[in-house]
Amino acid sequence: IPTVLPTALDARRREAVALHLRIHELGAALRSNAVVPPERTRSPSPEPVYGADGRRVNTTESRYRRRAEHERHQLIERAIQVIPDFRPPADYRRPTKIVDKVYIPIRERPDINFKGQLMGPRGRTQQKVEADTGAKISLRGRGSVKDGTGRTGPGNEEEDLHCLITADSEEKVAHAKRLIETIIAVAMNVSEQHNDLKRNQLRELAALNGTLRDDENLACLNCGALGHKRFECPERPNLINSIICHVCGGAGHIAR
Repeated sequence: IPTVLPTALDARRREAVALHLRIHELGAALRSNAVVPPERTRSPSPEPVYGADGRRVNTTESRYRRRAEHERHQLIERAIQVIPDFRPPADYRRPTKIVDKVYIPIRERPDINFKGQLMGPRGRTQQKVEADTGAKISLRGRGSVKDGTGRTGPGNEEEDLHCLITADSEEKVAHAKRLIETIIAVAMNVSEQHNDLKRNQLRELAALNGTLRDDENLACLNCGALGHKRFECPERPNLINSIICHVCGGAGHIAR
């Protein structure tokens, strides 16, 4: 197996050679159980998690083996797409479930409630994404479980907060990933006033709690437009419309 890519290859062939090299490297590491890196380069070990049989399920070797298997699977799927007549290694078994992650930029934007917008009121947004894509969505990593609830995480608390996507096909996973990334992008780049998803979630939560006031079709007392209230109005204050008749309740005139 060559260790240096020939410079005369075009981009497509260079990618093919790189895929072959990395797939071979990962396969050799998995077969020889050499998946754990040197101690100085490892991430901090999480709290131990034990299965029903009393055995620890998140040992260092098991965690790095899962990472290597996941990376090899991703590379083999890519190789099947770009390399004609590519055949996976003989010891490769395609997983029955495809798994991917979308990390949530909570460090960059701690002011945004990403969890709330991804899950929705009582999990309704999460359930809709799952119904639309056929994938299973769940929050994992640090902060996925509230402190003081007495609940424990699934054994990956050393990772940053992320959405774990599981499905039986790459297409379903990719679809769910796009929807999740869209929700995150909107939360980061659209103001709360114009974030339709968050506004609908608040409205749905109010309906679930029995506190919904159906006043969306009432006209703004400042500009007369529908869909917002006077204190939310983007137009300049209209002093005439701020005058309210105490007889009929209309705006723009006084009682005679």
